[in-house]
Amino acid sequence: MAPKYRLVYFNVRGRAELTRLLFAAAGVEYQDERFEFGSEQWKELKPKTPMGQMPLLYVDDVTLCQSLTIARYVARATGLAGRSPLDEARADMIVDGLADLEKKLLAIFNEKDEEKKGELQKDLAGSFLPQFLGNYEKLASAEGFFIGDSMTWADIAFFNTLGWVTPMDPAVLDGFNNLAKVVDNVQSQPGVARWLKERPLTKM
Repeated sequence: MAPKYRLVYFNVRGRAELTRLLFAAAGVEYQDERFEFGSEQWKELKPKTPMGQMPLLYVDDVTLCQSLTIARYVARATGLAGRSPLDEARADMIVDGLADLEKKLLAIFNEKDEEKKGELQKDLAGSFLPQFLGNYEKLASAEGFFIGDSMTWADIAFFNTLGWVTPMDPAVLDGFNNLAKVVDNVQSQPGVARWLKERPLTKM
């Protein structure tokens, strides 16, 4: 019997969106429970969580926390982690490497000083992104997959992270044909395409 899933997070995409995209790609039903920042529900739940953090994934009566742990579990449970232990490791490499870009993006989003924010954006676009995307371009195939000849959570994770970059630079993948194909493959996958169309509109 398939487990029952309940994903709990704030009413934003944030650190839960990768897991939502994985469920969507796999066509797996789950309960998408959301709290507003500072809500009484979260204040009551927080002391009962394993580490005082969200997102949380309830798998029947087992509670998981840590966003990448949750996403990795869902990828494995739905067949999106890779076809062999080595493929799984390669997919993990792609996903873990995205943390370097995410760190830069978080610094930009959290910066309150507009002048400093502009400097961070300039550094991201001018020096970091070309090298970062160049490395990832070499890791992706011309068919638009990081691992083998089918979609894994590595492709979906890249798509998800890049979604924070494209609002700042819609042409960021110009010249990166393999990566553009990765993005196209993910956003055109039927389950993902449906989720992108139907997901709640949020600020983040």
